[in-house]
Amino acid sequence: MPNLLSAYRAFDDGRHREEFYRMWRAAVHAGLTNEHALRTMGKRGVPHVEEMRDWLLDGARRGQRVTYLVRTGGKRFEPMERAILVLGEETGTFEESLQLLAQFYQSKHRLMLWIKKQMAYPMFTALCMVFIAPFPLLYFGHTAAYIGFVTTGCVAWATSGGSFLIMMADRHGRKPALVRARFARALATGVEAGLPLPRAIRLAAEAAADAQLSAFVNAMDEHRLAAGGLQETFSRAPHMTADLIGALAVADRTGDFSTTLRKLADLYEDGFR
Repeated sequence: MPNLLSAYRAFDDGRHREEFYRMWRAAVHAGLTNEHALRTMGKRGVPHVEEMRDWLLDGARRGQRVTYLVRTGGKRFEPMERAILVLGEETGTFEESLQLLAQFYQSKHRLMLWIKKQMAYPMFTALCMVFIAPFPLLYFGHTAAYIGFVTTGCVAWATSGGSFLIMMADRHGRKPALVRARFARALATGVEAGLPLPRAIRLAAEAAADAQLSAFVNAMDEHRLAAGGLQETFSRAPHMTADLIGALAVADRTGDFSTTLRKLADLYEDGFR
């Protein structure tokens, strides 16, 4: 059961990954090899990012390609990371891929900050209730019982509050507007990275983290995803709205995913419904 502190730290994953990819990209831009870049940035302050860096650095020292390392890295890498890093190395656009990943995780971190803000009030209210609910005990002179109740409540709030926070964050994250925001941003990222459209769509559905949308996309074969227009493909998809369908149609016709889907994702994250 995650405690409150570990839950808050988990919300910072996007920031740590963004920092990692920005530092890696800066080193590559300066002409450093991957081995030198990963070694120069030094140990990262969070275990899961340091485990990822150490895995990549150890493989680079043995002369192994990033493509091989991310494919065999297991849960160290998310699907979007794996696909874009492989594509970047195979197509010679590795620096651009690192930049895209940094931007993707920067946006993800902004979303987590918004969720933290939304969770502040209910968590504060729960803590207040720990002190207010047993107040009759104190009023009638049962001081020891009141202190025991409050102490137990505070411990429970700190130790199990993480589960509540994650549950509430998941609840907020499943809101249709935020599902649309993640899908739109991930699709733009995948297409801009040069992924084939069917692969970009599947990764975007995974990044949206919605079971209904993932099931909808997984039910379609590669030919249908590649041949059908985005507007037609997603006209009956879960959580889609007229504004997003329209943006998909414009992006499909113009090839400009950045100023359509990315900007719409920003609006969704800012509260547009």
